[in-house]
Amino acid sequence: MRLKNKVALITGGSTGIGKAITEIFVKEGAKVTIADINKVQGRKTARENKCLFVFCDISNENHVEIALNSTINSYGKINILVNCAANLGGPSNVVNISTEKWRDVLSVTLDGVFYCSKYILPELIKTGGGSIINISSVEGMLGALEHSAYVTAKSGLFGLTKSMAIDFGKFNIRVNSISPGIIDSERTDINKFKKNKNIMKFWKDMTVLDRLGKPIEIANTALFLATDESSYITGQNIAVDGGWTIGHLPINLDET
Repeated sequence: MRLKNKVALITGGSTGIGKAITEIFVKEGAKVTIADINKVQGRKTARENKCLFVFCDISNENHVEIALNSTINSYGKINILVNCAANLGGPSNVVNISTEKWRDVLSVTLDGVFYCSKYILPELIKTGGGSIINISSVEGMLGALEHSAYVTAKSGLFGLTKSMAIDFGKFNIRVNSISPGIIDSERTDINKFKKNKNIMKFWKDMTVLDRLGKPIEIANTALFLATDESSYITGQNIAVDGGWTIGHLPINLDET
């Protein structure tokens, strides 16, 4: 088992990509805490995978501290943090988004990662090192229409990832990010857009693999970054996007 004797805290670990990460970490021997605001699904996923669920709004610093303490009390240590929770915020630009909504998106998607890292890093130092994995997005790499707050938050994760990698590398702590492309998950917006043939064609055309990704493909990458197999990788962003960010033209110019 690749994560035997390891303890992981996974935010947003009850559904979608987070759930896939929870499942594969448990399968590979890790003890896992799911920190999530979704009580019903969080308890269900925890029950199915025999792990700990803690209700946690990661935009609330006190909630994060409780989640960490619950993990330490249950398992005695922590080795891995996966920051997967995010707030998409819905379509908006900097003019029509409300200040409240802007702050809501950043408070979860960026500030929440800060809070989790702030409280867990001292515990990783105590255990002699560990791995932090931040789930970002290709939207943070490329930008996206009407997603200004989300893009800003996910872009910010790249800087935070690099800064923490630099500051805490001397403690044998590795910090990396993963940028998923369009993943066929339980997200409401994905299911809505799957009914639109034009959007589905566009998404597939933008990848060189001509399909959407699967949550397990992100989970496999997170697993690699959590293990000693990636022991010399830090401060990096890995795009798991089917080739979206290569920058190819989705047409044959010879046929135009």
